[in-house]
Amino acid sequence: MNKTFKGVLCLLCAVIMLFCTVGCSNNTTDGEKQYDTETRPLTFAIGALDGNFNPFFYTSANDGSVIAMTQISMLTTDSDGNLVCGNDYATVALDYTITMYDSTGVNVVENGDSDGYTDYEFVIKNGIKFSDGEELTIADVLFNLYVYLDPLYTGSSTIYSVDIVGLKAYQNQDPELNDDADVDTTSYFNSQAQQRLNNIIEYLTEKDVDITDEIEQGLRDTLVEFRSELESDWTTVEEATLESYEEYSFTEIWEAYMLSEGVISIQYELTTNGYQAKKDANGKYVTSLDDSNNTLAEEMASAMSADKIQAYMTANECTEDVAKAALMKQAAIDLAYTANTGIAWDDAYAEDSSEIDLNRIIKSAVAEILQYWATGSTMLENFIVDVKSEYYADKSGEVDSIKGITTYKKTVDGEEHDVLKIRINGIDPKAIWNFSFVVAPMHYYSDYSESMSAEEKAKYNYGVKFADKDFFNNVLQSTDKNGLPVGAGVYKATTASNSDDVDRTTFFKNNMVYFTRNEYFETVGTGISNAKIKMFRYKVVSTDNLISALKAEEIDYGEPNAKVANINDVASVSYLGYKTYRTGGYGYVGINPKYVPDIEVRQAIIKAMNVSVIINDYYSSDLAEIIRRPMSATSWAYPTSAKAYYTYTTDATEIEALVESAGWKKNSNGIYEKNGETLKLTFTIAGETEDHPAFNMFQQAAEFLNKCGFDITVTTDVNALKKLSTGNLAVWAAAWSTASDPDMYQNYHKDSSASALKNWYCQGMLNDTTSQFTYEKTLINELAELIEEGRSTNNQATRAQIYAQALDVVMELAIELPTYQRNDLVVWNSKVIDSSTLNQNPSYNEGVVSRIWEVDYN
Repeated sequence: MNKTFKGVLCLLCAVIMLFCTVGCSNNTTDGEKQYDTETRPLTFAIGALDGNFNPFFYTSANDGSVIAMTQISMLTTDSDGNLVCGNDYATVALDYTITMYDSTGVNVVENGDSDGYTDYEFVIKNGIKFSDGEELTIADVLFNLYVYLDPLYTGSSTIYSVDIVGLKAYQNQDPELNDDADVDTTSYFNSQAQQRLNNIIEYLTEKDVDITDEIEQGLRDTLVEFRSELESDWTTVEEATLESYEEYSFTEIWEAYMLSEGVISIQYELTTNGYQAKKDANGKYVTSLDDSNNTLAEEMASAMSADKIQAYMTANECTEDVAKAALMKQAAIDLAYTANTGIAWDDAYAEDSSEIDLNRIIKSAVAEILQYWATGSTMLENFIVDVKSEYYADKSGEVDSIKGITTYKKTVDGEEHDVLKIRINGIDPKAIWNFSFVVAPMHYYSDYSESMSAEEKAKYNYGVKFADKDFFNNVLQSTDKNGLPVGAGVYKATTASNSDDVDRTTFFKNNMVYFTRNEYFETVGTGISNAKIKMFRYKVVSTDNLISALKAEEIDYGEPNAKVANINDVASVSYLGYKTYRTGGYGYVGINPKYVPDIEVRQAIIKAMNVSVIINDYYSSDLAEIIRRPMSATSWAYPTSAKAYYTYTTDATEIEALVESAGWKKNSNGIYEKNGETLKLTFTIAGETEDHPAFNMFQQAAEFLNKCGFDITVTTDVNALKKLSTGNLAVWAAAWSTASDPDMYQNYHKDSSASALKNWYCQGMLNDTTSQFTYEKTLINELAELIEEGRSTNNQATRAQIYAQALDVVMELAIELPTYQRNDLVVWNSKVIDSSTLNQNPSYNEGVVSRIWEVDYN
C-alpha cells in the first residue's frame, strides 16, 4: 500500500504508468464496436479518497490519481524512465536543453562544474488550452513555480531543494543574501510553532496557564480542524466492507467507525492468564456497544428514523439508500465529535469559530486530540505557516523575483515560442525531475487579475502573494478548488449526468468520481488526439472487493494484490485479462523514534522481524523478493550486493541484551520498564484487514518479543496512512512508491518538508533538546551530507556508490526495515477494452494506458 506520491513532478505519467496488460483479441463484429465510446463510461477502481484534489497540496496517491486525469506536466517519461517531451507527448514543453558552465557562467563544460552553473531551458508549446478554454501560457508556468518556491508552501513538491540562483535572496527577502549563505530559519519557525502548540496543551492540562487570545484562537481552530479529520476518517472507514471487521459482530458501518474513533472499545476481562479481550459465544469481540447502558444504537436509530429518511429523500431527490447513508454519516460524525470534545458541532463553526463555547469542552480530551490525533500535526503545520507569515510580513516586496528564473522568446520552425530558463548553482542531477512539475491554471487557482489596479497588482509576484497566509489558505486552497481540479489534461471534471455545471459536491459523489472528455486536449500537440472514450469514472472499491467487482463487471480495471490466490482466481474467469510486472516501490517496516527513542530497542525490533515470512506466506518467489536496503530494486542505484544489515534472530538473550543495554529492566510481571513506563508498543498494519504481506511477520515478531519482555499488540488500522502522515504511529508496515531518480532528499534529508520526516526526525530526534539522540543526530547530519553529495555529480556510477553509503546510514539509524520488492497485478475486462489500443510493452515507467486518450472499446 502506497503512503503518498513522492511529489507532483510528472504527475500524469506517475499515475497512469501503474497500468499494464497482455494481448487480447479484438472482439469487434464486422468492424462495429460492441460498446459505444460516447455513452458508456470507462470505469477504473480506486482506493479511498480524501477528496483533496488540489494539484499543489494533495497528500494521498489516490487523490493524486484523480488530479492526474485533469493535468499535464512540463515533461513526462518513456518506457526506459527517460524524461521526454514534444508534440507526440502530453507535455507543456516542446523541447528542453541542459547546458553546464564553469564558474564564469560563460564557458560551456561537458561534465559540469560544482563551482559553476547549470542552465535548464524549456521551450513552451503554443496554443495549449485548459479544459475551460483558457490558453496555457508562460504566465501559468511561472505561477506554478512561484507557488512551489514560496516559503509558505507546505505541499509535497521539493523544487525548493534545488539550489536555484537567487532563491535564498527571494525566500528571505534579502537582496544582499548570497546563494552560499548559511541561513537557518527553519529551526526558528519550528520552535516557535511548537511552543504555540505546547501553550495550548499546557492550558488544557491545567498547568497554571492563563488563556490568551492566541491560545483561544488556536483552540477554536483545533476544534474546527478536528471536525475535518473525523469527516475524512468516515470516508476511509466507509470504503472498508463489514467483512473487514469479521472479528466483530457489527452490522452497520457506523459501528466500525465508532470503534476507529475510540467512541467504543473492546471489553476486557480478568482470566487466569491476566486481562484478555472478551469474546462472545460466536468468538466475536465484545465491545462497549454491547453494554446495556450504551445508548449509541438508540441515538443512531433516532437519527435515521423513517420520517427523517423520507424528509431527506424529498429534499434531495434521492433514493432511500442514499438518504440512509447520508443521515448515518452525519449522525456518526456528530456523535464522535461530541464524544471526543464534549461539545456538539454546528456547521456554522466552520465559517465562524467564535461561536464555539470553550467553557463546555472536555479539556483533557482536546489535549489528547492535539497530542495523538492527526489534528495535532495539522495545527503544528498551521502554526509554522503563521510564524512564517508574521516573520515575512515586513519583508515582502524587497525581492520580487528569483534571479535564476527568467524567460525569453525563441523561434522554432518559424514560430515564436516562450522559453523558461532556470539557472542553478553547480550540478544537480535531480533538478530536471523537479522541473517536470504539473502546470495548473493561474486564472483558476489565483485571484490575480489583469483588471486589478496597479497598487493591487504590486502585491503579487507572478500571480502569487508572497508569504501571504490568506492567499495560501483561502485562495490557493479554497474549499471549491480543493474539491474540483481544473487543468489541461485528457479529461475534465463533470457530474453523473455528464454536465458542465459541476462543483465539488457533484464531481465526487457516492464514491464515484466523474470525468468527461476535455475537448481541448488535442491542443497539447500535433501527435495528440482527444480521448476516444468520452466518459471516464473512478469508483471507490476496497481491496477485498476488487476481484469481485471485476467479475461482476462493475469496473473495467483494478489492481488486486499480486499474490498466487488472486492470480488463480482471475485466471479462472475467461473475460479477465491480467499481467504482473515489477512495481516501482517497496515494502518496509517503519519505527518512529518518538515512541521508540532507544536505538538499541529499535534494533531489537528489527532483528525480531523474519522478512522471509512475507515471501513464503503471502507472495511467492516469482511475485516478490527480499530487499536489504530502503530503495526499490527497480532503481539503477539499488546496491544489489547488499547483505542484511541486522541479522534476524530467535535468540531471546540477544534481544534482551540489546534492550537492557538501553537501561530497561524487567518488572515483577516480566515486562521491561524504564522511568515508570513499560515497553508497550503497537505494531500497525496500514489497512482495514489482516490480508497484508507483513501481518504474519508482525504476529510472529510480537509473540517472540513478548516472550522477551515486551508488551506488543498487533492491529490493523484503516486510518493508519493518515496517522503516518502526522507521525502518530510507533511501528508500522506500509510501502513507498519510488520516483525514477534515486535521489533521497525528500524522505531522508533533515531539511525536507515531507511528511515522512515527522516519523523519522521532526517529532523525535531533531526537535529533542536533551542529549538522548546525540548519536542519531550525528548520523542524520552525515546522511544529509551524503544526499547533497549525491546531487553534486551527474556520474551515475559515482552516485550509486554515494547512495549505497547513505542507505547504510539509514539502516544504522534503525528507523526503517526494508522488506520486499513486489510485483503489481493489473486486471481488466478483455471483453470491453480493445487491447490493440494499449501499450503492448508496459513497465513501471510507462503503463498500459500511458496514452489513455488512445484507449478504445471493442
